[in-house]
Amino acid sequence: MDKFEVKLDQAARAAWLSYVGGQTQDEIAAQLGVSRPGVQRLLALARQEGLVKVHIDHPVAHCTALSQAIRERFELDYCDVVPASATAEDSTPYLAVAGAERLSRIIERSEPQTLSLGSGRSIRATVEALSRIDRPRHRFVSLVGNVARDGSSNRYDGVMVAADKTGGERYLLPTPVVASSVEEKRALAAQPLFRAIGEVAEQASAAFVGVGRIDRQATLFQDHFISESELDELLALDAVGELVGWPMDADGRLIDCSTSQRVTSLPLTTLKRQAMVAVAGGRDKGPAILAALRGGWLTSLITDDQAARYIVERLSSQI
Repeated sequence: MDKFEVKLDQAARAAWLSYVGGQTQDEIAAQLGVSRPGVQRLLALARQEGLVKVHIDHPVAHCTALSQAIRERFELDYCDVVPASATAEDSTPYLAVAGAERLSRIIERSEPQTLSLGSGRSIRATVEALSRIDRPRHRFVSLVGNVARDGSSNRYDGVMVAADKTGGERYLLPTPVVASSVEEKRALAAQPLFRAIGEVAEQASAAFVGVGRIDRQATLFQDHFISESELDELLALDAVGELVGWPMDADGRLIDCSTSQRVTSLPLTTLKRQAMVAVAGGRDKGPAILAALRGGWLTSLITDDQAARYIVERLSSQI
């Protein structure tokens, strides 16, 4: 048993004593011979590795109503709406639990699966919430470039985590999200490796993606995938959101501009043949999520009640 397995075993014991035994952290610390902060780290590891599963066996009425309204309006396969604290700055932990439940239903299949993943905080957290399972014949492929122009890596890419948790194969897109020039994008697209990864992505049965907002707080901008001048260009063209790097207007139409002409992600039109599941929440993401729905890009949605309420309010105002 290696060091990580020993730590995981200890984390499982701590989680069992806490969630099943109802013991305090001080009591657990005494039993395991660690400090109280050590117990906190073990419990965090147990949650991160999917050892602790949360299931609340009661439908939340207002979430159910929001879910039904969105699912019926946009003819989705499913729309999961989770309750999130109105005071929380980030609903990612809530979304991750719901996203992992849907994703695990596919990953648990014994027959080989190919899954494509976008990037973003919610997608990364969803993958981290998965339990470990031995599925070495599964394949996980990234839809988004995993480096910024300055060479820094995409910290929210979930492919590596998914592959580590299943023993599956991993396929990363070794490009910036937005190339520095059209010529650079063409050169990248001509590479055999780029084409090979694209072919794997097109074979995926489902894609789990985040939805990005386009404003001064946009992840594309904050993480240096696009410059301030490129952000200004998108805002001037009324972009409200993006899917795997492709900018959209409020009606979900893709925006053709100098920035979008350099996006290296797999074209959204090629993903129409697979289920496209978006995992995104927060009222500030509402316009972007609504745009993705209006554009018909999504087959399913996992969101929180803050974003869902925004969407339903806008739909109601149009009646």
